[in-house]
Amino acid sequence: MHLYIHIPFCDSKCGYCAFFSKTNQEHFIAPYFQALIKDLQYQLEHYKIQNVTSIFIGGGTPNFVDSKYYEPLFALLAPLCAEECEITLESNPNLLTKEWLLDLKELGLNRLSLGIQSFYEDKLNLLERKHSQKDIIYACNLACKYIDNVSLDLIYDCALDSKERLKNELQYVLHLGIQHLSAYSLSIDKDSHFSRNNRHDTQSSESFGEFIRDYLYSYNFKQYEVSNFTDSKKCKHNLGYWNGNEYLGVGTSAVGRIGYERYTCIANIESYIQNPLQKHIEILNDNILQFEAVFLGLRSEVGVPKDIVDTQKLAIVCDEKLCYEDEQRIYATNLFLADSLALYLVK
Repeated sequence: MHLYIHIPFCDSKCGYCAFFSKTNQEHFIAPYFQALIKDLQYQLEHYKIQNVTSIFIGGGTPNFVDSKYYEPLFALLAPLCAEECEITLESNPNLLTKEWLLDLKELGLNRLSLGIQSFYEDKLNLLERKHSQKDIIYACNLACKYIDNVSLDLIYDCALDSKERLKNELQYVLHLGIQHLSAYSLSIDKDSHFSRNNRHDTQSSESFGEFIRDYLYSYNFKQYEVSNFTDSKKCKHNLGYWNGNEYLGVGTSAVGRIGYERYTCIANIESYIQNPLQKHIEILNDNILQFEAVFLGLRSEVGVPKDIVDTQKLAIVCDEKLCYEDEQRIYATNLFLADSLALYLVK
């Protein structure tokens, strides 16, 4: 079983961020983690979970929270964790300390995701990030010293981007010895500061996705999902989503799916603390799950079973070299076209 835990606390809110997170809510941290324990304990018992294969703690900013609050969570999870359980925490560079990192490593952390977003100060300011290039270099060196599996997040298609600047950013990633990169095209999503303030001027007029893919490929970093690249260490947790596996979601706004039931936790910190077991339930069916399998599979190396797509349309896209077949599964030739292909191929 895969497990996602949401930590909604941040020291600042970035302009592009549309995830559920709050600033100036430190007084809720202690009761929130008590609610997390109650929620997690209930779900583990209710769904009779005996084995956890991956844990992803995201946010928000998980390293904004003192390491002591994570101890009861890991004490509850430790007996259930598989031997090769991947345990990821997201972190911001300006808040990463040696003490916090070693404390979490002692608890079980074995994969760290650093949200650097850019190595350029002007781009960081435009994105409303609060860290500096100096913070990034320090955090990356610290992370790589103590954690074997480190991933960086990078944002592209920003108004300040050019091929030369992005090449320099990718060179920074490669020289730091990072094994995994998540590169996301800047989008102006609902509920973000950029959306509310109509800041579409933060986006570039062209997309650099294929440039990034090709440049990384020349250094043996392979694209295994539209936004994810690695030379050796794929994210097991995300592969679980793309393969359509079941997963638990714990924490305010977190989503989980068990069988044909998808549930969402309350997207309000105070309400979640008062009633962490309250969930919005969505009942799924085979058509919905197949629809999602097509979208997720074509966006990644997972692919799609041939028998769940339109056969006649499949022949057309294969003739056009937009997809290819291998052992009764269909794969997108260009992952950046996957969403359009999925809409076309889905039955």
